[in-house]
Amino acid sequence: MAFRIIGNVLALYFAGYALLNIAFLVFFLASFIKKKGPRGQRSRVPGVQGSRGPGLEPSNPRTLSRTLEPFLQPSAPFFCLPGITILVPAYNEAETIGESLKALLGLDYPEYRLVVVNDGSSDRTLDVLKNEFGLEPTEVKYEDVFGTAPVRGLWRSREHANLLVVDKPNSGKADSLNVGLELASERLVVTIDADTILDPMSLRRLAHKFTNERVAAAGGLLTVANGARIEHGKLVSAELPRRALVMYQLVEYLISYTVGRVGLSRLNSLLVLSGAFSMFDRELLMKAGGFLTRTNNHPYLRRTIGDKPTTTVCEDMEVIIRLHRFIKEKRLNRKIVFDPSPIAWTEVPQRLHDLARQRNRWHRGLLESLVIHRRMVFEPRYGWTGLFAMPYYLVFEALSPLVKLLGIGFVLGLAIVGLVDLFWLLLLAAAALMASALITALVTVSVENRFAHMSRVNIEAMRYHDFRAWLRLLAYSMLSSFVYDPLRFGFQLWGIWDWVRGSKDWYKFRRTSYGREDV
Repeated sequence: MAFRIIGNVLALYFAGYALLNIAFLVFFLASFIKKKGPRGQRSRVPGVQGSRGPGLEPSNPRTLSRTLEPFLQPSAPFFCLPGITILVPAYNEAETIGESLKALLGLDYPEYRLVVVNDGSSDRTLDVLKNEFGLEPTEVKYEDVFGTAPVRGLWRSREHANLLVVDKPNSGKADSLNVGLELASERLVVTIDADTILDPMSLRRLAHKFTNERVAAAGGLLTVANGARIEHGKLVSAELPRRALVMYQLVEYLISYTVGRVGLSRLNSLLVLSGAFSMFDRELLMKAGGFLTRTNNHPYLRRTIGDKPTTTVCEDMEVIIRLHRFIKEKRLNRKIVFDPSPIAWTEVPQRLHDLARQRNRWHRGLLESLVIHRRMVFEPRYGWTGLFAMPYYLVFEALSPLVKLLGIGFVLGLAIVGLVDLFWLLLLAAAALMASALITALVTVSVENRFAHMSRVNIEAMRYHDFRAWLRLLAYSMLSSFVYDPLRFGFQLWGIWDWVRGSKDWYKFRRTSYGREDV
């Protein structure tokens, strides 16, 4: 009797999870297949109309007009794009900060500023900034509305008038973002990591989302930078990574994250935008309390969270949930969206212990954010966010490792009593392999077909340049369910354990310089 009840519960859980992922995949494919590429271009994947391969620019004038089409609409001409302040918190980023800032200073956008906040780095981060960008001391008046750490120094670049560098004691990423937010003056703010490389057109694409006045925050496609050649702040080439661990993460970023976020965005239920590349309406973010820290005494934070100081190790998720909450409570007609067109390149862990610590922190941050805003779960006043998004992330994300652990125990129990059929287990494993390959094929082919006439960089993000490399990508997606997913499952269980213990460790992994991949 107990086995039957547990089995039925697990069957319902995994069936529901599968149906939701199918729905997300349908949303994703619908968003990518609605436009076709120009005729006469050959794909790198046999049988698919697509690009002629990396490094070839479109020569057809009609193709060029389509390339510019998203930015020439009457609602958002170039001269109407809002100003942007890019916030770059930096802690011990001496290896990558130089190349990253060179890329940021070369973005194709009419009006933007860079605010780099050195969070008390113990390496040569500040020295690198001073030496490479010709910094000189300056003074800027601003109002501290978030209770941030005191600023020790401000510098402007002699060579780049739009670059401002801030130095302060180490107080965490969220506090650094709040300092940058207080110093910003443009309508939009972008938060990125110090190692992030943005495609030159990424700001235009994402800012376009805000021209209809209904978007509160937006995120763009994030992909793996390990092994890519970056020269003078620009992407030169991007072959498939050599390390297996990096390959599994590439598949994860391209398939799991992108498909899921497109689907949740269509339902206005997106609770996660990567801190490595997100754009916010500055005024709305200020009114909602900025980023959560123990010293942030903003009135909205105190009213919603309480007077007891609290914090989270994943500020990028908590702030998105709080924005949803603020929008619903103030009855604002605003939404939070994900656009798979913009590209940001970021470094991922190359060593197993670094990946374990990162995923531990991510899962703790998820649990912390859900607990902080637990009153939103199943609360009708918060609409889709309360009735669908919060329960989805609680049941199918936060509690997923525990349910999987229960499932493993259930199968082992059936095996002990002799109720497991080896043939059906092998058939199930084969079905999982085929499903992984099919999903990866659909996603990669759809991306190539969609962006063949618009953005070569979106095709470069998939990192394959020929049919053999594409098959290698499919192979890793098939193996992921049996090699990478169990590892991630163990790291998430560790995260749950650390969350129960109340751990607040950040577990920052060591960065390497761009263009180098450890093997």
